[in-house]
Amino acid sequence: MQFKFTLAVIAGILASYTPQVIAAEGDVLTATRVFHTIIRESPFLVDRTTTVVWTQGKTVTEASEPTAIPDTVGPADGISVE
Repeated sequence: MQFKFTLAVIAGILASYTPQVIAAEGDVLTATRVFHTIIRESPFLVDRTTTVVWTQGKTVTEASEPTAIPDTVGPADGISVE
């Protein structure tokens, strides 16, 4: 019993390990996200993907001042309250 538990823990640790990507400034990186989507026709559950491409920039940036939050929100802001 303990052997199965130990094997499961080791498998979980190895499965959760993802190598860190270190990119230099100016490198072009691509990430693809796959997610399940339900549709109205057969096979009803399909995989959809989203691809994001970006260029690596400086990793350290100066902090900007936070933007002010409006004190009131109401119909004048395009939000109707019913």
